[in-house]
Amino acid sequence: MCKVLDNSLYIKDQKKYVKISECVTSFNSLYNKNNIIQDDIFNVLENYVARHDMPFELLRYPIGDEELCACTFIRQGRMFVMINSAVPLSKQIFAAAHELYHIYCYFEEKDFALLQSGSILESDVIDDEAKELEDMEANAFAALLLAPKDRLEEQSDVYNLSYKDVSVQVILKIMDIFAIPYKAAVLRLFEEEKIDIKTARKLLQIDSDEIAKQIEVTGKAARWQEIPRNLIRFGSLSEKMYDLEQWEGVRDERLKSDKARLNEIVKMLGKLAR
Repeated sequence: MCKVLDNSLYIKDQKKYVKISECVTSFNSLYNKNNIIQDDIFNVLENYVARHDMPFELLRYPIGDEELCACTFIRQGRMFVMINSAVPLSKQIFAAAHELYHIYCYFEEKDFALLQSGSILESDVIDDEAKELEDMEANAFAALLLAPKDRLEEQSDVYNLSYKDVSVQVILKIMDIFAIPYKAAVLRLFEEEKIDIKTARKLLQIDSDEIAKQIEVTGKAARWQEIPRNLIRFGSLSEKMYDLEQWEGVRDERLKSDKARLNEIVKMLGKLAR
């Protein structure tokens, strides 16, 4: 039986879940307002760190390990978040929101574990289950941030969604609206008491191939299952190289050499995305 429900914060620790929900409400009021975030999560993440006056680099590139979705670390006073661009876009979005929770704890709760050891998000934490409490908290934070209660109610009314005898098609519509993975969508409906635990378990046991087939047939949420090809971003590196070129800040030979090396890296990473 799928352990996603059993190892969700909502089931494991209701009091902590309520606290996380309050954190999300506070965060949204300051940094997002009433927007449905979707893939704007990357801008929300950058803006949040920038407003805490810490140098920040968001790295998005494909790596050869599909199990690694994201990691966050701090080096020499600069924060880095790496997102694996070789996984579906919905997972990249959820991974960014998950990492945002660790960063939130670092800034707001003065939890300096991030400074010492960083964080690594593996695929099974999103796909199957989170075993550690902090990952459960981060998953709850991510899902609540990407599909907040008020917006879920609003969009349910807009699209006249019925949660009686819920089908996969309804879950796909929630995925399409909020750009979240399938299991996160099921959990959000359960958390908001749109579906009961029996229905949630039934939906979570549906084979991933069947879900993929229905996405293909209907087109619902298909845009968020895509893996963007050649999506390679090295934070502000290209911008800084351009500025140096304009200001003639380094020798032409050095700049040419650095560009050639960067192109080699991009080509190498591009092969991993195929």
